[in-house]
Amino acid sequence: MADKKFKYVPFVTEIMTARYPKLSEPDTQGEYADGKYKTEATASRDYTERLQGEIQRVVEANFPRRKSVHVPWKETKEREIAFIFKSPKKKPVLTDAKGNPLNAGIIIRGGALIRLIGVIAAWEKGAKRGVSLWPDAVRVIKLANGFDACVMIDDPDGGFDGSLGFGPPEDGYDGTAPTA
Repeated sequence: MADKKFKYVPFVTEIMTARYPKLSEPDTQGEYADGKYKTEATASRDYTERLQGEIQRVVEANFPRRKSVHVPWKETKEREIAFIFKSPKKKPVLTDAKGNPLNAGIIIRGGALIRLIGVIAAWEKGAKRGVSLWPDAVRVIKLANGFDACVMIDDPDGGFDGSLGFGPPEDGYDGTAPTA
């Protein structure tokens, strides 16, 4: 692969728990600020193993004889695997559990239950190579406590395309109802 050339494999996650999400606004403050929309997310042990396997298959398909390939996960201090989702250029579409756009002002905080859809991107730039998880959309199943007050927007449909691939609406957080 040449510089700036990527190979993509689509993904849709099961329900995961967000860690350090910067999805409502890009990460522009602090030690790790890079101006990108991103989150870490943890999942059940079973799903973690399956998602790692899916990512590893992308690694093996694109870098069959390479030893040093970046993978988009890390072990947390709680000894869990946290997957790293980071959008290279654009804000992911944010929806509630029913597939409706999130109202302006809703902040997705750590501990929120989310699903993500996007691509597993295999990349190579110079001597570096790896696989990244690029989110295109995030469905909030349950907001974590302490979210900011809702700010209504004029067009609640906001151009959301319900065919993004999450499937039918799910039980859970409905962006029209405030929570305590």
